[in-house]
Amino acid sequence: MIAFEQENDGPDLMLIYTSENNEGEWLKYQLQTTGKVSLSGRIFDVTKERLIELDEEDDEYEEGRFVFYIGTVCASYYCIDREVLGLNFDLAIHVSIKLERRVFAAERNISIFRRMNEFDLKTLWVGGDKPGALPKDVFEKLLRDFPNTYELNRYAAARVSAILREHLPIEQDHEDRYKRYMNRRVSRALGDPREDFAAYEVDKYSDLISRIEVMLEQPDSYNEGQWQKEILGFILFLFPKYVTAFREAPVRDSLAGKDRAIDFLLVDASGYVDGIEIKKPFSECIVTRNRYRDNHVPMRELNGTVMQLEKYLFHLNRWGQVGEQRLNKRYAPDLPAGVEIKIVNPTGMIIMGRDTDWTPEQRIDFEVIRRKYRHVLEIMTYDDLLRRLKVIRDQFEALAQAQ
Repeated sequence: MIAFEQENDGPDLMLIYTSENNEGEWLKYQLQTTGKVSLSGRIFDVTKERLIELDEEDDEYEEGRFVFYIGTVCASYYCIDREVLGLNFDLAIHVSIKLERRVFAAERNISIFRRMNEFDLKTLWVGGDKPGALPKDVFEKLLRDFPNTYELNRYAAARVSAILREHLPIEQDHEDRYKRYMNRRVSRALGDPREDFAAYEVDKYSDLISRIEVMLEQPDSYNEGQWQKEILGFILFLFPKYVTAFREAPVRDSLAGKDRAIDFLLVDASGYVDGIEIKKPFSECIVTRNRYRDNHVPMRELNGTVMQLEKYLFHLNRWGQVGEQRLNKRYAPDLPAGVEIKIVNPTGMIIMGRDTDWTPEQRIDFEVIRRKYRHVLEIMTYDDLLRRLKVIRDQFEALAQAQ
């Protein structure tokens, strides 16, 4: 068994080898006759000069336990002597990385650092904030991705299979099995990037939810402009493809020969624009409570808003390249670097109304209405917005708890 210790918190780094099944006598014999010995599957090479002799009366003395000096500890790094690992470069491992056998050896007793002799390194710093150091997370990924025994066996079978299948009637396609295995392994190794930010995202979305809930409790304390500005910020969080938005952007009505103003013109990361109308949250503005021919039909406020936004999109599309030039000239200072406004079949979004007290039938009929316009418009109530934020928050919370 191999372990590593810093001698009495001093500068010396020790490798401690505890023998099993009377191997201690063999190790002593090797040191006495050859002056050196390879330990742990030939990963560590130590010499008689590195052995720290312990007296049998010493508190640290233990039969079959051997302590070797292998390097020093300085400036928060374990500096391991080249000869111990058979390296042609200097190796320094940050103290935040726990020294254990897996740091030095892969399966089949492959020396990880000895494999790096081919890269003409002068010094390899692992972890810590040293300029040019290999980051700790990258080193951990290297350890995880190092070929295991199964992978090596599959690779060997694939090479043989690829040659023999050209000349012999072999049905087993080991090359294909190896490729499928590697695809699965790479997929697992990539992992879910959301896990790295899960805790932060939980806090972020929880705060957004709280802020919207407070706003919905007292909507009358905001004028329409303030309300729209606040809600727009939440929309940009929920739809991160949009990088900016312009309030009351002009839209040329070529039929009437005048400009109209859309609530907000959304611009995505590629410069393509969409429109959004944001209304304050009146509850009775989406679908009727009473039925018309056994259906809850859209109310005048919803019909009017849909018609208004559809006309904005219609005029925006007709405006085409002339509109692009005018909008780019007007908003160039406020656009992200390298982004130019483009008008190509813009779509729209409407945020209005509440649905907390709806019946199941109202919800179904509203969904029918919403899907009717989905190819052009996304219609969302404020409770829809809250539910979406809560679902996203709960997903990140589950990821954070699983770590």
